[in-house]
Amino acid sequence: MIQLQRPAASLRLREGYPRALMAGGHLSRFQGRGVEFDEVRPYQPGDEIRNMDWRVTARTGKPHTKLFREERERPALLLLDLRPAMFFATHGALKAVIAAECASLLAWSVVHQGDRIGSLLLDANHQSVGASIRPARGKRSVMRMLGQVVDHPQWQQRLADPGESLLPVLQRAAHAARAGSMMLIVSDGRGLDDASQMLLTQLLKHHQIVFVMVFDPFEALVPGTGVLQAFDGSSVRQLNAADAGVRRQLAEHFNARRARLQELALVPGFFLIECATTDDPFTTLQTTLWVR
Repeated sequence: MIQLQRPAASLRLREGYPRALMAGGHLSRFQGRGVEFDEVRPYQPGDEIRNMDWRVTARTGKPHTKLFREERERPALLLLDLRPAMFFATHGALKAVIAAECASLLAWSVVHQGDRIGSLLLDANHQSVGASIRPARGKRSVMRMLGQVVDHPQWQQRLADPGESLLPVLQRAAHAARAGSMMLIVSDGRGLDDASQMLLTQLLKHHQIVFVMVFDPFEALVPGTGVLQAFDGSSVRQLNAADAGVRRQLAEHFNARRARLQELALVPGFFLIECATTDDPFTTLQTTLWVR
């Protein structure tokens, strides 16, 4: 995950219209004088006198005024889903592995852009693992996140998944993220119910959201191959994939999650990226995000 900082330098998150309060490298919707000179144009009624360009005015004999553009910093908050359901795969790597790589690439990309990055990891109880990391500049913030990922107890012990809504952790993230932040969510979308979808829609009024949906091809299309066995580290469960009703039920659950995210993707400011366990995370992000 540390080595991903090099390829991440070629990725650039989509530009938006942040409303943050710090100076930085992103244009703001705020009106008024900014921090960087933009251009000179002829004076128009209503322009501030203090912005007059007296040299151009004296040279041309006509009043001209300076225009400034305001640049704003765009902090990012990354939510990485490492709940029990993420430690699953039938093809490629575990969903948790793919999610961790996607999160690393996104975090390093934010650092390369000179913005602040914070993070929040999800555990089996939909709480953060350890303390959440407040947005900060530099590699140290990313390295702290990577350390938490590596030390996540789910790699060694499969905990029970209560299957709760994503709403509690989204509410916590909403409280932690300042207006104008970019929220980066890497998850399989489980627990995205009506309340969670409504909250995400509300957050889009003040934030941009990039949601990376990680899934196993098996979830999208369950093959009718008979009785299958799944081992969670402590017990074995069976799934009768030969039963059309079982396959249909599984497909409905997956399609419902995807449909919610696709509906959110129709709202300005929400960007959906799908990454299968058989995909290369960098290639997936590279074809979706801007590339320098």
